[in-house]
Amino acid sequence: MEIQLISGTFTMAEAEQLLTSIFKTKIAFHEKRIGKLDEHEEDMKHSEKRILKLEETLRSAIRNMKETGQAHARINANIEVDTFSN
Repeated sequence: MEIQLISGTFTMAEAEQLLTSIFKTKIAFHEKRIGKLDEHEEDMKHSEKRILKLEETLRSAIRNMKETGQAHARINANIEVDTFSN
């Protein structure tokens, strides 16, 4: 199943706010995983690395948007959901 999450043109401030909110949600997900008592060491390390990567990606995206000197940004985001059994 594919879900269209975002499709639109935003001011740079709106785009920054939107991207920051999305990334903070994903970071919070990983922080909760780290906080679980039953989480395995390797899963915790993966979440810690993922948080650092997400933070860097967000900083880079915002920096790149601002460097263009444009007033607006177009954001399109789709989520693909597939189910399976282990």
